[in-house]
Amino acid sequence: MKPVTELISCKKAQRLQKLGRKSFLCPFRSFVAEFSFLFALLAPLLGYSQTNGMALAEVREAVLTSNPSVSEALQRIVAADAVLKQVRSAYLPQVSFNGSYGHVDASLHPDFNPQTRVSDSMKQGAAGLQANWLLFDGFARRAQALAAKYNVQRSQEAADETRRLLILSATVSFRQAQLAAENMKISGQDERFNQTLEEDALKRFNAGTTPEADVFNFSIRALQAESSYLQAQFSYQTACTVLAELMALPEARLSDSMQPASIRFASFHPVPGLEVELQFALRHRPDYKALEYGRLAMAQQVRAAKGGRLPEVSLTGSLDYVDRDGYSTAGRHGNYDSFVGVAAQWDLFTGGRKINEVREAQAELQALEEQRESLRLSIRSELRRRIDEADTARAVFERQEKIYELTTRVRDSVEKSYKAGVASITRLNEAQTDLVRAKGAHARAFIAYQLSLNTLEIETGRILETM
Repeated sequence: MKPVTELISCKKAQRLQKLGRKSFLCPFRSFVAEFSFLFALLAPLLGYSQTNGMALAEVREAVLTSNPSVSEALQRIVAADAVLKQVRSAYLPQVSFNGSYGHVDASLHPDFNPQTRVSDSMKQGAAGLQANWLLFDGFARRAQALAAKYNVQRSQEAADETRRLLILSATVSFRQAQLAAENMKISGQDERFNQTLEEDALKRFNAGTTPEADVFNFSIRALQAESSYLQAQFSYQTACTVLAELMALPEARLSDSMQPASIRFASFHPVPGLEVELQFALRHRPDYKALEYGRLAMAQQVRAAKGGRLPEVSLTGSLDYVDRDGYSTAGRHGNYDSFVGVAAQWDLFTGGRKINEVREAQAELQALEEQRESLRLSIRSELRRRIDEADTARAVFERQEKIYELTTRVRDSVEKSYKAGVASITRLNEAQTDLVRAKGAHARAFIAYQLSLNTLEIETGRILETM
């Protein structure tokens, strides 16, 4: 018994030969039919099956769990926290130990007898402790500690911003995959519709009641539907590949259980207002908050630079011990000394270095102020665009839904009329084309609305509150 694919190809080839079509179309149509059928059978194995698989929330969670960018951002938080601890160590005294041991060869003139030279060699060991405790530095130390603390918070917000952008990429790819899958479904329905009419036209042609051109017409339109299916399938594969990359899958391919869920047409939610969303975004969006913490850190850097122009006062002390063996044949002996005191240093002139350090920090602070204002304007503009986009997409979908309903009724009516011999094949082609376009526009409008709402939720940072 021949395989199913071979039987289908042979039957179509025989049918086309009976119609007198050009010989080169037979193997081509046979190849396309076999390829499409095989791909449908192998799609689950290749990871392109259309099941109600992973929902959007599950895809987002998988991306945030596996993407290395999240781990990188977390390590930057650890690094910033280590810097904070380094800065805070300046509040504690610094204690150091020094020691040495070696052979000394000495030759000198004693002060009490300059005419005499004394030479000797000896072994000498020395050890000492030194301590220094900074008491005052113009409050630069405190400012640097605050700046480091703000930088830790900035790193935390930067990590949240990384998560937000990953969620955005995953959401866009997920919606693209859903739309591509729906287009595959529409093309498949269009192909089956034309194949059914093709078989019916072939029967009529064999009975002598239908011209040969009618059969060719449906054959061509079935091939066109197959081409549309393959194009939609490629779009679906591309979106799934992007999702696999975001999930850091080693083979850049989604498993059968990880396929995006198909579209579920549902009722709409109201579109939020601009001012409410803007105020929420300015309080919760991580890139804006990170910029605010960066501005606060830079303000402390200005204070630290100004503090560097004031004197430094430190409490200092030392304990040193020297052990000598053999000096002036006096045998083994040792000396020690200790010191405790207060030291002060004030740089009165540095050639303008410290003044320009303050100016540099002030300029950087002003630049961050301008950057924050620019981001605020950008957020407002983006939210305005997303809200307008959602309003438009909702209005378009409501109309496309009605168009889809009406074109379905028109196509069904024309199909009945064609089979009854009342309507022309041209009119049936037009009605089917209108239906396919209406289905595609209906799906695109729904995805556009869903994506605009998803993007609006991500743009405000609201999505991070639910993850």
